[in-house]
Amino acid sequence: MHVFPIIIRKWFAMLQIHADDIKEKEEPTQKKLRDIMKEVREECEKDIFKLYDILMKCNDGVDSKTETQETCEEQLFTFLQDQDAYLYKSFFDHLQ
Repeated sequence: MHVFPIIIRKWFAMLQIHADDIKEKEEPTQKKLRDIMKEVREECEKDIFKLYDILMKCNDGVDSKTETQETCEEQLFTFLQDQDAYLYKSFFDHLQ
């Protein structure tokens, strides 16, 4: 006799929720959600464009060479660090 499956079925039967059982108040209008991070990134791009330009110039230089040990690692980390700092600084100002 398999008692365990029977107990599980009874337990799940008790947990069933029917749509008619729950009556929730519906909000008449919902606010349209906006992507705050997209707005912050656009503002950030204007401020750290110089670092991005330096990173791209380094990347172009590395791509133009056939054998090089340069990796643009320093430029990449500087760019990402400044981008993160700007995002953290201004992100919470946009929250409601």
